[in-house]
Amino acid sequence: MTRPSRLRTLVLHADYTTRLSYYDDWLDALSRAPQFDARSLNICQRGVAPRLRAELADAELVVLLHSTNGDTTVYLEPFAGLLADRRGLLLSFVGNEVNLPGSPIAAKRAVLGRIAPDYIATQLPLEAGQYLWGDLVRRRVLALPHALNPQAFRPELPAQARPIHIGVRAARYLPHLGDCDRNTLHDLFERHAFEPALVVDIGSERLDRPGWAAFLNRCLGTVSTEAGSWWIERDDATINAIRAWTAARTKGKAMVIANDSPLRRLGHKLPWWLRAALRRILSRGVLRHESTITESLPFDEVYDRFFRNRPRPPVYGKCLSSRHLDAIGTGTCQILMTGRYNDILRAGDHYIPLAPDFSDVDEAMRRFRDAGERQRIARTAHEHVLDGHTYDHRIAQLAQAVTSG
Repeated sequence: MTRPSRLRTLVLHADYTTRLSYYDDWLDALSRAPQFDARSLNICQRGVAPRLRAELADAELVVLLHSTNGDTTVYLEPFAGLLADRRGLLLSFVGNEVNLPGSPIAAKRAVLGRIAPDYIATQLPLEAGQYLWGDLVRRRVLALPHALNPQAFRPELPAQARPIHIGVRAARYLPHLGDCDRNTLHDLFERHAFEPALVVDIGSERLDRPGWAAFLNRCLGTVSTEAGSWWIERDDATINAIRAWTAARTKGKAMVIANDSPLRRLGHKLPWWLRAALRRILSRGVLRHESTITESLPFDEVYDRFFRNRPRPPVYGKCLSSRHLDAIGTGTCQILMTGRYNDILRAGDHYIPLAPDFSDVDEAMRRFRDAGERQRIARTAHEHVLDGHTYDHRIAQLAQAVTSG
């Protein structure tokens, strides 16, 4: 029997950080996928245009990974014309499908509009992805949410060897999102005096993939919410209004380096420890970085001024995060605020549910402290995800979509 030919595939990525493990997970999955003859190219390299032009001439499929547009589109924009003139199909993932200062949806729409992808892969529920990107695709929007890399995230330590009851490593949400659920949840577990006492370790430090997997393996449990925001806009109107209001508040008090300053490229080239040190320096004094100002804005004031009287968009803008899948992979039990989670995770089976007002926190903690129940939740989630939600499963879905038209 003749083996079907593998699709000649060019995978483009922007290699500027080691602290977002899912960037590596998607790249690794595509590189080993039997459906694709995949070659990867880092568009952050100097002088990459000639090689890109040559690779495009041979590629039957081009894949733009999340890193090409997630935090910034500056690495992708110079190649939009080349990509628009491709001979093969093009599928683009989109990173950070939420309105953020310095990573606007409008900029992503602009560059994708020039490229005209055949497919856009959204990590949001399909209706939200269609709302944001549906008018930009030649064929269709695909729902390809995050998945598990079982090679990187697997149970290494048994429960009795894990010293942390509740562990979290996550960036705090900006008030610009109009949503502080995750911040409030983390604050509750960090400050609450649970009886009997819990060992709680909550921080915002960014870890690389091995470090993140090792941290999760030291935790019996973790707490979180869905990723994203209730408020998503194609034109970033609200974010732009908040940025203008913030600039007016800061005028005359500090010189501000904008989130989308050209200096961002220079920052990406610095070692992580130096970036962190510069961030601390630019969080006070006369010279400030915009991100350090926005993080300190009072949520209630921003919400009252820009969100309280606005109707929510007609689509569900929250989603499953790679971090949820990573925790499942390491056998770490999750206490999660109830939500859809891309209709993949079920409350009570795959996580211990927590109401948005925390009214059932005592019941959630009773279930968590029950070792048998905690292990049942973690085991059921792990089996469920291994059965249908690994990166290999997602790549098979991608291959089916692009080969069936």
